[in-house]
Amino acid sequence: MKAKILLPLALSGMLSASAAAQLPTGLGIHAAMEVTVPTGASSIYKTGAGLTLGAYYRVQLPKSCYFEPGLLFNYTAMSSKDLVSFDDTYYYEGAANMYGIRVPLTVGYSFNVGDFVDLDVSTGPWINVNISARQKLLPNFSAPEIVPNKTINLFDHGWEHVDALWGIHLGATFADSYYVGLTTGIAFTPLASYGDKDKKIRIHRNTVAISLGYRF
Repeated sequence: MKAKILLPLALSGMLSASAAAQLPTGLGIHAAMEVTVPTGASSIYKTGAGLTLGAYYRVQLPKSCYFEPGLLFNYTAMSSKDLVSFDDTYYYEGAANMYGIRVPLTVGYSFNVGDFVDLDVSTGPWINVNISARQKLLPNFSAPEIVPNKTINLFDHGWEHVDALWGIHLGATFADSYYVGLTTGIAFTPLASYGDKDKKIRIHRNTVAISLGYRF
C-alpha cells in the first residue's frame, strides 16, 4: 500500500524537477534575420527584410522565470511598389531604409525537455529608437516641370523616431550555450503617420524573425 502511494509521489517529484530549468544567467549574443510586414501601407510598401544584432542579459527570477533586457542594432528595408506617387512631381523608388536601436524588455519562463535541451517562452515590449530613415524618389516625367532624383529624410514626412512592438518569443538552448529562436513582434504604436483627414496614412511594422545566439 505504501509503495502504491510513494511511487506516484516520487514520479511527480521527478517530473516537477525536470520541468523546471535553471538556464544560465548573464550575457548572451544574438543575430537574427527579420521579415517586416507593414500594415496600413499595403498600397505603398511590400513586405520587407532586415536583421538585428546585439546582446541581452538574463536575470534569473524565482520558479524558473527570468527577466531579459537587450540592446540590439536593427536594420529594416521595405521596398516600395512600382509607380506609387509621393507628390505631384515624384514617385517612391526602391526601399525605405531604416537603422536604429531596439531595446526589448521581456519576461519569460524556461523548462527542460531533455538532458541537453531547454525551452523558454517570453513576452514583453520592444522599444525601437530609429536613428536614420531615408528613401529615394524618382521624378514623375509626365509632370509639367522635370525635377532631379533625390533622397528624402522620412522623419521630415511623418515617420517616427520611436515606435513600439509587443514581442512573443519561443527559443531552445542546447548544451546550456547554443541558442535558436522564433520571434514575432506586433506593433502597438505607428512607425509613420501622415496625410490629411481625407487620406490619413498610418504605417505599423510587424515582424517575424529567426535568431541564433550564444549564452556565456
